[in-house]
Amino acid sequence: MPMDSATARREAPAAALNLFDFVRRLAGDLANDLELPGFPDVVVRLHRALGDERTDARDLVRLVSAEPALGARLVQLANSAAFNAAGRPVSDLRAAITLLGFNVVRSTATTFAMRQLGQQAWLEPIRPHLVRIWSDSTGVAAIAYVASRRIAGMRPDEALAAGLFHQLGGLYVLTSAHREGIPLGADGDWADTIASWQPAIGRAILETWRSPGHLCEAVEQQDALAGQDPATMPLLTRLLGVAKVRHAMQQGRVDAGTGATALAIRFGTTPFGEVLQDSEAEIEKVRAVISGR
Repeated sequence: MPMDSATARREAPAAALNLFDFVRRLAGDLANDLELPGFPDVVVRLHRALGDERTDARDLVRLVSAEPALGARLVQLANSAAFNAAGRPVSDLRAAITLLGFNVVRSTATTFAMRQLGQQAWLEPIRPHLVRIWSDSTGVAAIAYVASRRIAGMRPDEALAAGLFHQLGGLYVLTSAHREGIPLGADGDWADTIASWQPAIGRAILETWRSPGHLCEAVEQQDALAGQDPATMPLLTRLLGVAKVRHAMQQGRVDAGTGATALAIRFGTTPFGEVLQDSEAEIEKVRAVISGR
């Protein structure tokens, strides 16, 4: 949960106060219908359709057909080794959606929208921040996806979605702040200001999209490893938390003790470090596929 606002204000650097006030206002207004600035309308409509239990593959085909580039991306993924182990060719959109499943469609639509955001001229001043969010999202998603395939009871499509969505709150804050002319300051300033608020904002966005409840919870509780017993956490929440720490280790953003503690967290009887043993090539392959490289 976000820290007490008075404490946070005292600790916030002076250069970040405008951004702090803006983030606090956003976080205090989570009941509103949150929309990511610059997100394609078809992606928002697709997310809402995916949150409706009455939606079937035919409905999704109709929606995705309005954005041919997204449809082509789904067919491409359905023919990749990462998502089509049998290697049977997929040539039409409905077959691709059926093979991938709704969570991968949900994830792919979001990555498609995030890549489009990065190409919009009005966001050029904050592009380095967007690049970092994109890198963190795909990095954590690839780790979570590969690990989930080795953990009993995990669904790889849900693990992929949790990883890709865990930075949605930060993306919303950055694009909204830039649209309103709020200065972001240095990288460390905005990162520290946003970090304690963005998980709750991310959950609010996912709830607006009517995403599954356990996916919303995992995104909100992505940093809960710092204060909770991992054994008491839902499996998806625990996996997202350790995948996030594992990615941060690769980026040199956590100390050795924090990293070692995360790698020792067990899934069943196996420590997370052993779950991912000899997995680097597979993780990079999945990351390349979901990044569109």
